[in-house]
Amino acid sequence: MKKEDLERFNEWWSTGTVRDALAPAYHRRPFESVSRLLGYRQAVVLTGLRRVGKSTILYQLIRKIIQETEPSGVLYFSFEERGEGAKEVLEAYERTVLKKPLDRAGKVHIMLDEVQYSRDWLSAVKRYYDLYPNVKFYLSGSSSLLVSGKTLESLAGRFFFVEVYPMSFREFAEARGAVKPGGEPTSRLEPIFHDYLAKSGFPEVAGWEDEERVAEYVRNSVVDRVLLRDFPALLGARDTLLLGRLFAALVSRPGGTANLNELSREFGASRITVARYLRSLERSFLLRGLANFRPSIRSSSRKLRRYYPATTSLIRAVSRQAFQRESGGVLETYVINALGATHYYRQGRVEVDAILSGGDVAVEVKSGADERDVDKLARAATRIGSRKRMIVSLSDRFSRKGVEVVPAYALEWETPVSSMQIEAGKPSVATSSETTVREMRGRRHGKEMG
Repeated sequence: MKKEDLERFNEWWSTGTVRDALAPAYHRRPFESVSRLLGYRQAVVLTGLRRVGKSTILYQLIRKIIQETEPSGVLYFSFEERGEGAKEVLEAYERTVLKKPLDRAGKVHIMLDEVQYSRDWLSAVKRYYDLYPNVKFYLSGSSSLLVSGKTLESLAGRFFFVEVYPMSFREFAEARGAVKPGGEPTSRLEPIFHDYLAKSGFPEVAGWEDEERVAEYVRNSVVDRVLLRDFPALLGARDTLLLGRLFAALVSRPGGTANLNELSREFGASRITVARYLRSLERSFLLRGLANFRPSIRSSSRKLRRYYPATTSLIRAVSRQAFQRESGGVLETYVINALGATHYYRQGRVEVDAILSGGDVAVEVKSGADERDVDKLARAATRIGSRKRMIVSLSDRFSRKGVEVVPAYALEWETPVSSMQIEAGKPSVATSSETTVREMRGRRHGKEMG
């Protein structure tokens, strides 16, 4: 590898700065989480759906770092289109840019983007991390393979994990100047919220006016990229046609319960194949799966999981008709993702859309809430044992019988329980526990774990 191959990604070596187009002024909350880790020895791993802004966070971090250090001490490299090994990149950087051994180069920051496409990233990062305490790694990728059991086992204790979620409504409103950071929500946000539902999740399109262009962007840059490239290359999914049909069906009926037998008959595939593809869609961050809540964790299984797209604009990108027809499901999708829900409740005729904090909080979603909805949730919450009850509606706000009814546009400003991961929290220290992986995937940002 030549020096020119590295210079293409690292213009600040010659200019001393990072362009605004790469590092916009508005900082999303995950940027603050990553910034707090600058002084730690551990590597930082950013994962999340494609186009949610992981690379932007890295560029913003570079701008911050080079204000206090030599620009040549920061290396960025993307494996998105190039299949080089990480070891080859690191050796070329040491040889052609630093021109001295790494252990004599002072503090060095190395950012490897879409690192899952590097054939040797895990062994290279582990080796360099152990040999060079002065090197700080930042890794990003669009697959939860980055926090698979193998990765956690190999790098246990060596990195922090930060999941970058799709752009929230609060961030969307702030980026568009509709509300100031730290400001309070008002009813003036309601029309902006409706606009957000069609354009949610992806910072690059937050200011676009043309809804059709947004849908095309999400289809081409996110859905097709994941299904047609990431899946075959990383997850071994061979039947991309089946995968696409399955994804479209689930996204077109958000919150639907996935019955493996029915899906197997509908798509002419074995139950094993359908189950494997459902797991892969979750691992790609395209879908969020919810298990049916039971007081005992052991009784909460993968059977009859409910699936929601990771953000509402995915529904609009896949089917305009479904987006218009399933307005209730669109709102439910927003709430489920905003709260980072991992469980719903259904037993007999009793159903609750989201159960949080181990059953302590019950949340129902209604376009318009009335007294009957309040009574129904109160009865269900009593049966479950939930002390806190909430209904999220489009615009209603009132309190009755211990049930708080809040408008969806204000949800991210109102945190009725501290465990709702609406605000950015502390990153997680990766461990080798598979349970920890599952728990981290359900949070907006995990808590620190040691």
